[in-house]
Amino acid sequence: MNPNDLDLRLLRSFLSVAQTGKISNAAKQLHLSQPAVTAHLRRLEEVVGKPLLSRSTHGVKLTSHGHTLHDLAIDVQNTLARIETSFHQEKKLSGELRFGASLTIASHVIPPCIAEFCRVYPDVGIELRVDNTAVVLEAVRESSYPFGLVEGNPRAAGLRLQKYVDDELVLVAGTSKSYTQYQRLAAAVTGPQDLYRIPLIWREAGSGTRAVTETALRKAGIQLKRLPYQYVMADVEAIKTATIHCLGFSFLSRWSVKNEVAAGQLRILQIPNLNVRRGFFWVLPSGALGEPSDTFVRFCQATPTRL
Repeated sequence: MNPNDLDLRLLRSFLSVAQTGKISNAAKQLHLSQPAVTAHLRRLEEVVGKPLLSRSTHGVKLTSHGHTLHDLAIDVQNTLARIETSFHQEKKLSGELRFGASLTIASHVIPPCIAEFCRVYPDVGIELRVDNTAVVLEAVRESSYPFGLVEGNPRAAGLRLQKYVDDELVLVAGTSKSYTQYQRLAAAVTGPQDLYRIPLIWREAGSGTRAVTETALRKAGIQLKRLPYQYVMADVEAIKTATIHCLGFSFLSRWSVKNEVAAGQLRILQIPNLNVRRGFFWVLPSGALGEPSDTFVRFCQATPTRL
């Protein structure tokens, strides 16, 4: 491989496809045509000499070589961002950055970007408020926050919604072998209809996680009134802890459970014919953002996130 053949445009298209999961979505994000993005991907695979993506009717996924290149490309993009920033230090950015985000985003998605932003712009103060999706939307609409971040598939009259990253909600279970009846229930979950027979732990009404989950279950033919709603908790950490202790089963973001799954405290139950996908969205006012909000949003959009 000749490193001189690694055009940055190819890496940019690759990262966008990896982030959005679809060539069409990447094309919109990059303001390019789908054939142009496809050509970039084909050329990149020619340059590295390895298959980077596996394609299906549902979108694209990274191969093992693709994951390796993805991590290296993120490092390249972050380095370029630091280079650009170092030559614009005369434009000192200061002030207070105050915004709201729904719980999963605030806890697991946006903090690394905030940390990197604060290293680049140390004179900016940060105040992040955590609320559910409905509250964040209303706060931006009323100008209590200049912008926000929410989950789900929200509708927001008078506001602009801009895709940030994708997410998937998965059914998780505790792994303790001490609870034999619980583990038997977990082993018996082979399809959506089995959800009627297991204790579920839900987020509160107004939560984006709960709204997206219920919508997906309806599409799968599940009658929500027949599901158990005995346990409702307005905190992801509380739900995870209760699930680890085998109180019930819960639908949670892959972002929020990745550490517990890696540690063996939780496991993901695969349910055929049930995909609960959603996006994380910037909630922006109809008009222009002021500073430092505008710089922060553009900074985060240019800094790839890692799941």
